[in-house]
Amino acid sequence: MTDHPLISFDYAIKYLLKDKGDYEIVEGFISALLKSYGYKDVKIISLLDTESNKENKKGKRSLADLVVEDDEHNKYIVEIERQYKDSFIHKACFNTSRLIVDHLGEQMDYMKIVKVFHISLLYFPVGKGAIHHGQTVIREMETKEKLTVHITDPKTKEIICDATDILPEYFFISVPLFNDRLEKEMDDWLYVLKYDDIPETYHSPYMQRVADKLSILKMTPDERNTYYVYMKQMYSDRDELQAAITKGELKGREEERKKYEEKIRNMARKMLANGTSIEEVSEVTGFSIEAVESLLH
Repeated sequence: MTDHPLISFDYAIKYLLKDKGDYEIVEGFISALLKSYGYKDVKIISLLDTESNKENKKGKRSLADLVVEDDEHNKYIVEIERQYKDSFIHKACFNTSRLIVDHLGEQMDYMKIVKVFHISLLYFPVGKGAIHHGQTVIREMETKEKLTVHITDPKTKEIICDATDILPEYFFISVPLFNDRLEKEMDDWLYVLKYDDIPETYHSPYMQRVADKLSILKMTPDERNTYYVYMKQMYSDRDELQAAITKGELKGREEERKKYEEKIRNMARKMLANGTSIEEVSEVTGFSIEAVESLLH
């Protein structure tokens, strides 16, 4: 565990992609997830500036749209997004479809479609485990045999790939449901997502880099304030989901309101501890100057 707080990893993804020198942390996360399902390590080769990325934040909330490549030169599109709402399945379907359309563009051969991996970071419980994976498998109705459509090289006639492999794959990571067992590399990343910290013992070679790079104390004052605004919105979004779940239960809504306010107070305390002025904390959190001053005692 680190001595100082880390920024939340979902926020860190955008933060890290501003500098190519920091790509390796995001690559480590994606590779650990893909390797769990039989794929190889990948490297980021470009960031996509798609039409769907240009939509307003409420419409998309995508953290990253990337083109990655493994050591066999297989290229994939990877989309990472965070979700606080129970419409995440519909959103995932919409976004992967938009990504494919944006990637092709007008007048481009649809045979150039690249496989899309969609990764949703869910900040509420879904199912009975932390990671859910799905892909479209087409089977014959009676025998249930998987359909395979071979694509061959026009010159050599060698099989290049199975056309059905281009269909999108989905990863839904329910962060709260991570069971805290650290048995493999991906577990280290689940720990980081859940606790904004690195585990005391870990398997991933990237954990020390995460600890070094994502310390809140290493951010500039402007970067910290932007982060705290993000965290306030995140708590608001989570509270919105919980309010929907407890709709009609006055007691439940009141308890959630208190939890939300306590989260904002904790955020304000961190800001003050990191040297943010009382006036700036008041502006970001919405607390009065007097309320912020009371947190110093």
